[in-house]
Amino acid sequence: MNFNAEIVELENALTKEYNVLRYWMIPSLMHVLSENKHNEYPQHIFDMGTVFKENNEKETHLEEATRLGIALCNPKADFTEIKQILDYLFRALGISYDIEEAEHDSFIKGRVGRVSYHGKKIAYIGEIYPKVLENWELEMPVAVLELNLTDLFEELNKK
Repeated sequence: MNFNAEIVELENALTKEYNVLRYWMIPSLMHVLSENKHNEYPQHIFDMGTVFKENNEKETHLEEATRLGIALCNPKADFTEIKQILDYLFRALGISYDIEEAEHDSFIKGRVGRVSYHGKKIAYIGEIYPKVLENWELEMPVAVLELNLTDLFEELNKK
C-alpha cells in the first residue's frame, strides 16, 4: 500500500497469513479486487469490519473501531465517483461533512481527501496511487473510501 502502519502482531497465530490484526480496510478491498481480475468490470465492492490500533491507555492495549470501506474499480473510477457515494451516504444520514486535501502515500497526490464531521477526522477518500495498483497487479483505476463509523456515531451521539 506504499504506507507503513504500526500493526498489531499476534503472538500465537495459527498461520503466517493471519498473524496481524487489521489496521485499515482498504488493503482488504484491494486484495479482493486483485483476486477477481478475471471477472468483468465494473467491480464495486464494500466491506465493514473492525480495525485495531495499539493504545496503551486501554486495558487491552488495543483500540477497536468499526469501519466501512468502499472500492470502485472500473476504467473511469475517480475521486468524483467515490465522492458521489460519500455525498449520498451523508445525505441519507441528514448530516453534512467537510473535506480537505490530504497527503497519503497510498493515494494519488491531489486526489485524496480527509473527511471530517464536527472537526473530527473520520474518513479518507481518494484514488489509489499507480504504484499501489501495480503492487496488487491491478490494471484498472481504483477509487476508495474508508469511513470510521465508530467515530462518526460517537460524534452523532453528542448532538
